[in-house]
Amino acid sequence: MIKDKNIHNECEIINIKHKNIDIDANVVYRKRKNITIQIKPKYEVTIISPYGVSKKILKDLLIQKGDWILKKFEEYKSIEHLFKEKEFIDGEKFMYLGSEYKLKIINDINEEVLIDEGYLIVKVKSADKEYIRKMLKKWYKRESERLVSERLIYCKEKFKYMKQLTPSKLKVKEQKKRWGTCTSKGAIYINSKISMAKIDAIDYILVHEFSHLVHMNHSNDFYEFVKKIMPNYKEQEKWLKDNSYKLKL
Repeated sequence: MIKDKNIHNECEIINIKHKNIDIDANVVYRKRKNITIQIKPKYEVTIISPYGVSKKILKDLLIQKGDWILKKFEEYKSIEHLFKEKEFIDGEKFMYLGSEYKLKIINDINEEVLIDEGYLIVKVKSADKEYIRKMLKKWYKRESERLVSERLIYCKEKFKYMKQLTPSKLKVKEQKKRWGTCTSKGAIYINSKISMAKIDAIDYILVHEFSHLVHMNHSNDFYEFVKKIMPNYKEQEKWLKDNSYKLKL
């Protein structure tokens, strides 16, 4: 599966004060050797630690890294506007096939969504923001279903290994954090917002999930298999990561 590596498993919260600023950190214990500190937008701090490490040691590490944490906070503050929730108003930017389009809302009894000359046009009877959001959500899903079908045909024609791979089910559905999922029973689910991504990234998501039909993990063997199919997969992986804040509704 392709997903944001968000926090899960046995999560606790610890707190320190550094330079008169409170820092809360999520603590996640996992089977590993090293302690890692992650800083994400909206001032989310996470410590990923081996089992058995005391809270005192983790707090001491936070204090030691206090200046670095506050520096990261400042960096994220400068781009805070990029992580704002969508307002669904004229001029707001939305992604489609890797490009940004300005939203244009038109009052019309014949409701539809279309792309035209740099605009994502929503013709709608009601200017209610939630109604517009639902319209766009449905439109992106329809576009995603169409694109998944088209790109799968292309991938199977271009990549010989893809021809041999058939899931028990392939479905486009809403997923909050994952671009795709492959279950142990061989069912593949693709994010309904995939039409926001550029074509090469869409192909990579399909290749990634179909490769799980051979390797149900993210081992070296898995990535070697992905590389056989798509040698430049890391470029697409990076594009998805770098543009993740734009690919949302």
